[in-house]
Amino acid sequence: MKIAHVVEAWIGGVANYVTALIAEQQARGHEVILICDPKNISNAPFELDGVEVVYYASSRNPLQVPLIARRLKKLLQQLNADIVHCHSSYPGLYIRLCAGPGQKILYTPHAWSFMKKDITRVTAFGFATIERILARRTSRILCMSFDEVRAARKHGIDMDKIELVYTGIPSDSSVEHDVRDSQSLPAVAQPIQVGYFGRLDYQKGFDIVVDAIPMLDEGVQIHVFGASVRGGINAQNEDSRIVYHGWVDPEGTRRAMRQMDVIVVPSRWEGLALVPIEAMRAGKVLVVSSESSLPEQVIHGYNGVILRQLTGECLARELNALSIDDCRRMGQNSRHVFDEAFRADKFFKSLMTCYENA
Repeated sequence: MKIAHVVEAWIGGVANYVTALIAEQQARGHEVILICDPKNISNAPFELDGVEVVYYASSRNPLQVPLIARRLKKLLQQLNADIVHCHSSYPGLYIRLCAGPGQKILYTPHAWSFMKKDITRVTAFGFATIERILARRTSRILCMSFDEVRAARKHGIDMDKIELVYTGIPSDSSVEHDVRDSQSLPAVAQPIQVGYFGRLDYQKGFDIVVDAIPMLDEGVQIHVFGASVRGGINAQNEDSRIVYHGWVDPEGTRRAMRQMDVIVVPSRWEGLALVPIEAMRAGKVLVVSSESSLPEQVIHGYNGVILRQLTGECLARELNALSIDDCRRMGQNSRHVFDEAFRADKFFKSLMTCYENA
């Protein structure tokens, strides 16, 4: 099977998601092509051995959309892919706007555009209308959470097109060893290391982390792994309790998470966030917002904490209340949740079934 993945930005969760998917598809003997915008590639190493990479120019200007759609249609005709899988709203718009008859298109929204909290109701209605129309030109829409499915039903998107596929990631044997060893360690007083992984922007709730800093106990240290994208939140903060590390690659993320006690995900909206899954694989306690799909990943008091209010005060209060013993107990539970629900083999099996059915 010849598969073309179309993305806008090759950075963060979408890049990690597609990279894992490409690796599995290559291992199964499929030919894979990546179509992306070169100006939206991160500075991280671009490691996609054996994958043909084709570039196009994206734009958020509505007047440019029809032109981009026509160029991509011509490009896809030349590539002659069996399946086109578009990731996120704008690639989904470009590809489906000029979709040819009989073209097999899979679409993963990675959080519906109309779920955003920083747009007006009129704009959200407009986005939902576009998604409802374009669904007719889609073989399958792959939602990543029940929250996305509920939102699709609420906005009148054809439910016959919807498939729920929870994301999964490969296991890590070295993490399993770390989790087992931690069970025998004594609970001693030491600083709580808290990790934030992701874009420093409004959607991801980085402002909530910044607001919490002055209210944190001296024994709580915040580590930030990420950077601002498209005019995100200013990361300048002189407080000694927060350390900025910049973007790290997937291997760097794995190493960094092992050094943390807690992972915070105060997002305002998500499709299905990858960071909590990576944190559960690492056996770490999660502190998350109550928004979108995050409550589907965290059982309050078992493998993490769900914030009652999305405020810096609430986040600081919950972090200050955690002990090292709490972190170890809930961290072990996190690994159990990962093993039961978010392992890669289940994800790949479900997703490849969608490809074959298309």
